[in-house]
Amino acid sequence: MQLKTNVLFHHFESIERKDFLIYVCKLIEKGYKQNINPIFIKTDTQKQAEELDKILWTFRQESYIPHTLVDQDSNNTQPVQIGWIDNEIEDAEAIINLSDGMPDISNHLKKIHEIIENIDEKKEKARERWKKYKSIGFNIKAYKVS
Repeated sequence: MQLKTNVLFHHFESIERKDFLIYVCKLIEKGYKQNINPIFIKTDTQKQAEELDKILWTFRQESYIPHTLVDQDSNNTQPVQIGWIDNEIEDAEAIINLSDGMPDISNHLKKIHEIIENIDEKKEKARERWKKYKSIGFNIKAYKVS
């Protein structure tokens, strides 16, 4: 019997962009420490991916999370991989979706984290993804981050 994928929507009520990215880094760190491998972080653009990459190197002095930006021309073996819309990995154990789009759900994912900023357009797109996940039969939960 195949286990259902768990989807957790993290709704941010009011938070600064830097604090938002630190929250994402802590989420990545938690998954890494639980040996979830690989973790794929999906962003909308290469610029956003590079911003997250930079913060992952510096967000906590005592922490090291092996990660890389996805490069379609090389064999990415790091446990944490950051990509964008046209630059996704094919197989991930967990996805942290920072993008407005639907992540690739064709694989046997354990968990999807949907990170939703308090912006009307992003919330509307998140509602569409919620409906899609529900129609597939995934386990869905919501969590408010204040």
